[in-house]
Amino acid sequence: MTLADSKALASAIDPKVRDYIDAKLNEEIFPIRDDLDKLGGALLQVREADVARCNTLSARISTVHELLSLSRGRVERIAKELGDIE
Repeated sequence: MTLADSKALASAIDPKVRDYIDAKLNEEIFPIRDDLDKLGGALLQVREADVARCNTLSARISTVHELLSLSRGRVERIAKELGDIE
């Protein structure tokens, strides 16, 4: 079944009925559209927070890799400076 284009059918509908249908649709659609806009904003905030978290984790991993590449003596000296060992 093929649906006709709404513009082709518009002339067959009384203008008052058409205005009522348009108004009713707008009443139903606007709250949904507002909700979708709010959801889009919330998703953007979540995405930005995730990117920030990933960047922080990446920096920490890089630091751990740098520490792992240090010699044992250097790690012990750093630990002494930090007061972790005596």
